[in-house]
Amino acid sequence: MKWLRTGLVSALTLALLLVTWKFRAGNAGAIDVDLVWARLPNVEVWWALSVAVGFGIAIGAFFVGFAWLRQRILNRRYRRAIAKLESEIHQLRSLPLSGSVRAEVDESVRRVSFGQG
Repeated sequence: MKWLRTGLVSALTLALLLVTWKFRAGNAGAIDVDLVWARLPNVEVWWALSVAVGFGIAIGAFFVGFAWLRQRILNRRYRRAIAKLESEIHQLRSLPLSGSVRAEVDESVRRVSFGQG
């Protein structure tokens, strides 16, 4: 099984190298990039595309990362609240019912089970 994983990783690495090589060979021309604040002459197309994709991924990860972090904090807060409420329920289960309360509970159960309520 380990040889299969090694072979799969090797094949994926070779495929990635082949795709990158073909991408660079297919986009080897030079362009001038005019930004608002600067001009970059003779930039290769593959380099400009790679930088643009990298910036897009970084900006997307930045915003998604904050949403993910916020969700993790909320989940932790809710888990703590649930644990606190569960411990309170377990404490209440161990308390004995008083005689009058037990009689009321028994009476309400009897009415519901026999259809008198």
